[in-house]
Amino acid sequence: MKNKRFCVAPMFNYTDKHCRYFHRLLIKNAYLYTEMVTTQSILNKKFKLITNKDPKQMISLQIIGNKPKDIAKCAEIAYKKKYNEINLNIGCPSPSMTKNNLGVILMKNTQIILESLELIKKSVPIPISIKTRTGFDNNNTYNFLYNFIHIISKEKLCKIFIIHARNAILKKFSPKKNRNIPVLKYEYVYQLKKDFPDLKFIINGGIKSIKEIKNHYKKVDGVMMGREVYKNPLILKKIDQKIFFEKNKNLTIQKILFYMSKYIAKERKKNTPLNSITRHMYGIFYGKKGSKKWKYFLNNLNLKKKYINIKEEFNKIYSLLNNKL
Repeated sequence: MKNKRFCVAPMFNYTDKHCRYFHRLLIKNAYLYTEMVTTQSILNKKFKLITNKDPKQMISLQIIGNKPKDIAKCAEIAYKKKYNEINLNIGCPSPSMTKNNLGVILMKNTQIILESLELIKKSVPIPISIKTRTGFDNNNTYNFLYNFIHIISKEKLCKIFIIHARNAILKKFSPKKNRNIPVLKYEYVYQLKKDFPDLKFIINGGIKSIKEIKNHYKKVDGVMMGREVYKNPLILKKIDQKIFFEKNKNLTIQKILFYMSKYIAKERKKNTPLNSITRHMYGIFYGKKGSKKWKYFLNNLNLKKKYINIKEEFNKIYSLLNNKL
């Protein structure tokens, strides 16, 4: 499962196609995910699901829904669009989702999940994974999580589970607080791997370094990182080097800006707003002296009304910042 050893987390309103292009530029050996998409958004065509032009790129569509037939229809669309996997979101703690019986609340309605898995399996030949939490509210014991995995996996309809190792507190905490405040329970995920050795478990939540990634590999099958990657995207390059032994030292910041300038120029011909791409690039100089100037530069760039040569602008700012690095 080399291509699932490291995953960039699906992040709502963040991991769009521009973000994925940027991240793929930085890392070859990672499984990428779309942002969370509701079944209704896909079926009503409010969300345009783009074709994966290179099926070797390892991209999963993350779906959130509670109607098995709709979920299966979305899986069929994803398969036609050449996505490599279907990921069911059974972990979102957002009030707007849970009040409609979506996300983590489905951990107690396993019949919907099982029906969805069965229909997907009949509809498409690509793998299915589930992203969930250790539990929610008072349903937060290891026994609850164990029973959930046992029920969902017993028919062998899903063999890959991504576990955000935190309980979700639904009424008290916002989605942001639920990403940080509940205590991490990595030991629950480790125990799942011991209890279900034939299943694949990918651990998620609070992971910030390559050292942590390597430590988790001793206990589980894969690691997923989200916010840290978005804040500090160049960690992806280091992960490719130190985890997958890619020889990518020639991928300098200057080359990254060059490739992104070409991508931006291409997208602008489609009238893509500049900010929809550059917003993913704020962390390029994370931890370096030029970081604030880079962010200031991007902010000003987005405000310019007249045509600008992105390649020239990137070269100017890089030359200025390179003297400070």
